[in-house]
Amino acid sequence: MTVAAAAAEEKDVWRVTALYTYPVKSCQGISLSSSEIGPTGLQYDRQWMIVSTTTGRFVTQRQHPRLALIQVQIDHTTNQLILRAPTMTQALHVPLTPPTQTAQQNVRVWYDTVSGLCCGDEASQWLTQYTGKPVRLLRKDPETPRLVSRYVPLECTEPPQAAFADVFPLHLTTEPSLRHVNERMQRSLEHANFRPNIVLDSDTGEAYDEETWKTVEISGQDTWKLLVASRTPRCSMPGVDLSSGEMYGDGEPLKTMRTFRCVDPGKPTFVCFGMQAAAQHAGPTIRVGDIARVVTRGFHELTEPL
Repeated sequence: MTVAAAAAEEKDVWRVTALYTYPVKSCQGISLSSSEIGPTGLQYDRQWMIVSTTTGRFVTQRQHPRLALIQVQIDHTTNQLILRAPTMTQALHVPLTPPTQTAQQNVRVWYDTVSGLCCGDEASQWLTQYTGKPVRLLRKDPETPRLVSRYVPLECTEPPQAAFADVFPLHLTTEPSLRHVNERMQRSLEHANFRPNIVLDSDTGEAYDEETWKTVEISGQDTWKLLVASRTPRCSMPGVDLSSGEMYGDGEPLKTMRTFRCVDPGKPTFVCFGMQAAAQHAGPTIRVGDIARVVTRGFHELTEPL
């Protein structure tokens, strides 16, 4: 093997450095050492969502940045989702599996209608008290799959599904890309500002190399393929101060990122960071420390709403 070929091959080798699941959309994530890849991504990812009882629309940090302060725990001993938040004297305990005969509610998640199961009055009262707005908590109805219909990679052996994620079941970022962004920022950003499920790093990998990936082989306990679908356009949520639950108010980081991260040829005014992705099939386990090898590369362009 030539030196150039060896360098090119080394560039294709990455490793998993962090895994995060976000059980309640727009609340704090949970750091994982491993997770099974289910039909809708990492275990419990975006299985719950807060919805306005007034408008029926889902609620995020864009409207209520203090959601960033809600701590989330999955208690497998009691089979409960547990939420804790500043100013709330009691934690909220919600069964992981809703009772039978639970009221069903359809809600729009961007361009999709998604079926949810209401988590009861106690959850509604707790979240309403915390946010100061009438809201309720929904659990994704497991009996009504939500199939991803846009930018689906041809290599998918089964249709990708999502719970309450914006679109795809998996979101990935890389350490070199975050470092490159932070070199241009007055305030450092964390991966948590961009809410990835999978974080990758490489001693030789370059910033935004992930924007050329199409297929990545993940190998560890299991060997499986991660299919990269599109760039991730960013909203205002990275501008939430994760320590205070308040918007910074100066338009950052999007203000600065707009000078160098409007890179998608199909949507040249969109600030992009991170990549949408799906497993080729459900079932494998991903672990921190797994090797990620880029198998195929190609071109990404946002040609329709994500």
